[in-house]
Amino acid sequence: MNYRAHRLAGWRIAPPTSLAAIALLVALRPSDAHITQHPNLRLETADLAFVDVSVVPMDTRRVLRHHTVVIEGDRITAIGPADEIEIPAGATIVDGDGRYLMPGLADMHVHLEREDLRAYVDHGITTVRNMWGFPDVQAMQREIAAGELIGPTIHSISPGLDGTPPKWPLTQLVLEPSQADSVVGVQYDNGWRTLKLYQDLHLDVYDAIIDAARARGMDYVGHVPTRVGLTHVLDTGQRSIEHLGGYANQLGGGAGWWMSIDESRLTFIVAQTREAGAWNCPTLAIFAQSAKRGPDDVAERQTANRRLVVAELHSGKAKLLIGTDSGIDIVAPGSSIHDELAQFDTAGLSPYETLRIATAGAAEFLGATNEFGTIAVGRRADLLLVDGNPLDDVGALRTLSGVVLRGEWRPSPTGPQLP
Repeated sequence: MNYRAHRLAGWRIAPPTSLAAIALLVALRPSDAHITQHPNLRLETADLAFVDVSVVPMDTRRVLRHHTVVIEGDRITAIGPADEIEIPAGATIVDGDGRYLMPGLADMHVHLEREDLRAYVDHGITTVRNMWGFPDVQAMQREIAAGELIGPTIHSISPGLDGTPPKWPLTQLVLEPSQADSVVGVQYDNGWRTLKLYQDLHLDVYDAIIDAARARGMDYVGHVPTRVGLTHVLDTGQRSIEHLGGYANQLGGGAGWWMSIDESRLTFIVAQTREAGAWNCPTLAIFAQSAKRGPDDVAERQTANRRLVVAELHSGKAKLLIGTDSGIDIVAPGSSIHDELAQFDTAGLSPYETLRIATAGAAEFLGATNEFGTIAVGRRADLLLVDGNPLDDVGALRTLSGVVLRGEWRPSPTGPQLP
């Protein structure tokens, strides 16, 4: 991860840390960089109306044609047939004729950088889940809420809890079960309410972390540690699993990883996942991109097997999230979500099923179904205006007419402009 030096300023590091970790943290000195200023940093929020637009509410697979949607402040206040809705005096009107209005997308696995925030919004992402906490994330959240910084609504988890060797800046080392309560307590005191569990935790340490998290009412998500395994992670109630961790081993992939899987085991493992209530964020596109570094036949087989598991999880009613793992210099922030949507499409999900995962499904996971993810009165006005019907083709979202971000209309250069 390209964790920049300013992430370390003023941060409490949970003890203990190895000498290697201390050396790493000292080497990454704070940067003088602060906030990148953008022209037109904040548009004035005013009443806004999309008139005669086709609404894709994402509550069911339907399109409400010739509708008007009224936004006041950052909330949707009226939806209905165009000839029945009164538009507030002085509202900005956007002609929706021939276009589709749908909820903004959520990228549920990112590693944020300040300079990337605008790219997420420009590509239709209005909500993100940051998957490795650092102090500047909390500053970004405050500045975005105050209208001082353009960016998606940010949900963030803690820095990663892991064993040795430390792999990333701010790794919170937990080497013995006796250290778990102290390390978890530091994360709680630093404002995090969800823990990131990482790859090299030992089984007894993992269990001690879970006990400490439960005692504080904290969620826990992340990788499937190699020494813990998928079955135990599911049994503990880990809320989300990133990158399909642990599934290849459980499916007989062994040392070959995703080169071969035993499809006869899929039904049992999918049922186990569903019954545990675990969500999976597969990050298919970044693995497809990484696999291209090897032989073509290897890349194709690994990618196809990952997609097969996603398809089986979906058909077996296990819950999925859309995420890109952007921010670690492999896939581009913002635009890569469209590659991820395309991977789900290729896996066999319908456009509606894929887009619902990226909208209403994300809101369900975050406990925010009254805030975003569907178009309804009272929801936060995070919306996308699209020329083509996204329920026919997820690729329609690659070209946006504009984005509404918390009630602010941000037209694309080629989309309908404000008068």
